[in-house]
Amino acid sequence: MKICIVGAGALGSLFGGLLARAGASVSLYNPSNVAHVQAIHSAGLHIERDAESWHVAVPATATPEALAEADLVGLFVKAHQTARAMEQIAPTLSPRSWVLSLQNGIGMESEILRFVPAERFLRGVTAQGATLLAPGRVRWAGVGPTRLGRWRGPLTPEIEEILALLRRAQIETEYSEEIERLLWEKLIINCAINPLTALFDQPNGSIVHDPELREIAGTVAREVLRVAQAHGVKLSEAEAVERVETVACKTAQNISSMLQDVRRGRPTEIDYINGAVVRGGRRLGIATPINLLLVKLIAAGRMLKHPATSPLAPPLKREGDSPSL
Repeated sequence: MKICIVGAGALGSLFGGLLARAGASVSLYNPSNVAHVQAIHSAGLHIERDAESWHVAVPATATPEALAEADLVGLFVKAHQTARAMEQIAPTLSPRSWVLSLQNGIGMESEILRFVPAERFLRGVTAQGATLLAPGRVRWAGVGPTRLGRWRGPLTPEIEEILALLRRAQIETEYSEEIERLLWEKLIINCAINPLTALFDQPNGSIVHDPELREIAGTVAREVLRVAQAHGVKLSEAEAVERVETVACKTAQNISSMLQDVRRGRPTEIDYINGAVVRGGRRLGIATPINLLLVKLIAAGRMLKHPATSPLAPPLKREGDSPSL
């Protein structure tokens, strides 16, 4: 199986590197970080985890030739980059290509489905964590399960082969028939941790170590839960808050992806995280004032530093009988 990772930053490089280390045929594609691509091309990819490190020889490129005839395309670009990425790579996709998105947030699915049949689209969530330390160097920052499901249709032998590849690469992977519910369950965690760490410039552990941030995070989680319950989530308020705090504890030293984006002056995924909750709440008639405030605060902070920031993402669209994200 020929695999191409699109958006080979920290997490994409980790997945691609682990798959290549396990013997899979993998190429990394990242047109926006040429220094990272050049470092991997010349010296390989270095993956570090605690006291261990691995060197992986894996092709890396800033041009899309590697996508030609790929059997599996792993999409790891930021949520707001999805439309542009799909427009760039769509001409290279084969009708038999599977596209797998493990992106944060909810709402980019409609952009993917403009170019990919729902039957060839796999959507997933992952608890794996990665940090780009330097060009060609990735830290494996967190280990946890990856769950994926087919957007439309049943489990097939091809999907089972993809699952087996991920497992051979030491990526704990499960198949789920309830991918929408899992997306919303993860969204509860991201909504509570990402914007607060970004606004207060703190690592994830601050969500539990700072009593005031802990109280705010709990309020955010409970508000998201009210919207998430309409999408199959059956957690209690206490369980939702507990999940947020458990992740914050396990990743206490990690710098959230949103804080990394803020520090680097880049657009964040706020419109696909808390913004998705606001839009979902409006459709359902559920008030989400805290999430709306977080969206406005993150956007205002970026506007002050970067006035040419892009507009909010469009509302989510339904795709036939696919999950109503």
